[in-house]
Amino acid sequence: MLYFLRAVYILAPSHVRFTTALDDPRPTPISPLLASERNPADTVTEYGDYAFLPSSLSRLFPAPDTGRKDYREWNALSIRELHVCLTLDNCGVNQRKVALLASHWFEESIVRGYTGGEGIWARSMYKHLKAMGYTTIFADSFEEALAVYRLFPSLVSVVIRNDAGECHSDPKCVMSESNPTGIPAWKIFDFEYFPATTTGYIEGSLMKGKWILSANPEQGNRSVIQYIGYSVEDDCRRRPPVPLSQRKDQIFILMKQLTYANDARFAWNRSYFHLASSKLGIPFVGAWLVDNKWGWNPEEMGPLADIEDSEKGVVNLISGAGGADANRTALLSPQRWAEEVGMSKAMLGVGNPWWSPSPYHALCACVPFINPITEFDPNDPWNRDKWRTQHGSLDHLDPPYVYHVHKQNYTGFVDALKAATTTEIPSFIPSYMTEAAVRERVRYLMEHEWKEEARKLLEERKRDGEGYIFEL
Repeated sequence: MLYFLRAVYILAPSHVRFTTALDDPRPTPISPLLASERNPADTVTEYGDYAFLPSSLSRLFPAPDTGRKDYREWNALSIRELHVCLTLDNCGVNQRKVALLASHWFEESIVRGYTGGEGIWARSMYKHLKAMGYTTIFADSFEEALAVYRLFPSLVSVVIRNDAGECHSDPKCVMSESNPTGIPAWKIFDFEYFPATTTGYIEGSLMKGKWILSANPEQGNRSVIQYIGYSVEDDCRRRPPVPLSQRKDQIFILMKQLTYANDARFAWNRSYFHLASSKLGIPFVGAWLVDNKWGWNPEEMGPLADIEDSEKGVVNLISGAGGADANRTALLSPQRWAEEVGMSKAMLGVGNPWWSPSPYHALCACVPFINPITEFDPNDPWNRDKWRTQHGSLDHLDPPYVYHVHKQNYTGFVDALKAATTTEIPSFIPSYMTEAAVRERVRYLMEHEWKEEARKLLEERKRDGEGYIFEL
């Protein structure tokens, strides 16, 4: 038995412990802990007992090394726990159901700490999978995912990876008559941060529809994909909101790269910042990287022009000499960033990045968001159905929470900032973005009868004579 466990060490997933406060009706903060930090005796998760390794076995294997940050070490721990609980027949309620997390965003965020939008979404999904006691395994390619899948194919409920079509169109990856041990097409879900329905991805899911997962809800009532989403609720609730009267006189610019102030989607004229700062008596601050090579070709496009001008009320909080040649490459820590946002009187979008989680952090911290309208019908400028904004999922919200301002409209720019910085709002989290709502959607993903859905889809495609044909 011990020999077998040692043999599979290089193949499998991480497991972690979560704490739950039973007297709080909201889902509580759930922080993944490394194996060296968790107590094997604490086996309770929200939806049943999770069977950690007995201490007699756990001491035989090294815990994941925090310095190496190698997801394969996390995998090794999880697969040992799964094999042991199967052998002892003491698995938790959901432990026999495996989520194979084959998108690199999962291991980058969970193991290595990436905090971009995709990372926040991946971490949120992972948190809820773990809270409900499912087994999770990382993979960084379809080749690796296939190898792991073949270890226990009947236990894998879902395989989540961006560019799902790579496997669908690869006869060596997807299950077929010639490859009976491949991954069934209906178990593969496309991990796509942006809600681009059934098109827009070169290697996207050939299953389409609900087999495309998104971090953001589609606008309007035309949703055909599966919205999973994420929540910032747990993270936000760790910091009590600061009353408007006690905050700094500052407006936080949502811009993590200087490139955003130089590309075609930049919503404002540069003069707006110092003009508005002088008129309102409030400076603009932000934390943007200065990297001449990020999304920019200085040889062809010329040098990046920085917007920082501390004497005129525009300050970059990232340390370093001013100017576009400063090469500032270290973002603020997540804690410092959250503190600066929470101490600001408004958050200002500039056109990029699309669908960033940052406005939700701001709204939860009682900080209004100015949402640039980058495309609109000049003959019908307030028709929201014709808008393209920086954050389309916020188009339905109105002041005092979200102020929508048309691109290059200085009057609207100043009016929105004046109202936002003087009007106090309560903490706001959309109902569909609470931890409870996200957890329910993750549970649905794991528990729904996708094979039956796939059977219906296959019948339709065979009847209509079009669309991707797959094996059940």
